[in-house]
Amino acid sequence: MTETPAAPAAVRIDTWADIVCPWCYVGEARLRAAAESGDVPVELVVHAFELDPHQAEPEQVLDMLSRKYGASREQAQQMEDRVAGLARDLGLPYSSERVTANTFDAHRLIAAAAEEGLGLAVREGIQRGHFAGYVDISSHESLADAAESVGFDRDDALAVLDSEDYAASVLADESQARELGATGVPFTVVGGRLAIPGCVETEQYAQVIERVAAGA
Repeated sequence: MTETPAAPAAVRIDTWADIVCPWCYVGEARLRAAAESGDVPVELVVHAFELDPHQAEPEQVLDMLSRKYGASREQAQQMEDRVAGLARDLGLPYSSERVTANTFDAHRLIAAAAEEGLGLAVREGIQRGHFAGYVDISSHESLADAAESVGFDRDDALAVLDSEDYAASVLADESQARELGATGVPFTVVGGRLAIPGCVETEQYAQVIERVAAGA
């Protein structure tokens, strides 16, 4: 009797990203597309990273870009338009009429949802809602609404957000990123071996996945 070949082992992909990072938004969509386009099973693990852990007050994204880069309003809009075009090419909602804010609580909520197998779903719900302009990351109520929309209990979400739970999980992710030499995001490690700093094309993600799966 002929034995059925064993299914190939899944390639683990670890990626560090911040919810409000537009390049992470585009990069993660490309990474998912690459993972879905091939025959190699993939386990995607998303880790927390804060681009601005010291941000105290919510801020309109164009105001933040002007302040951070010393740019005019028009230059800030040009920065936004560039990444907005890339996002829309991937079918992602994108609005420059959004507010950026400290993301630590949102990352804590995602860590809590991960224990119920809903981490990626809650992350995507918050991220897409933020870039579409209707999820206010500074609001616990808005974050809880986003979590509930993908199946996470709203009362449980509010309980996490109103506590300090899962702070250690977020800090551990950020510590690991520093140990790996990540100075910005997205930062992706495929198979625990090959690192991809920054946002690359879908084809490049796919090539690295195939190389790792082949043992190269």
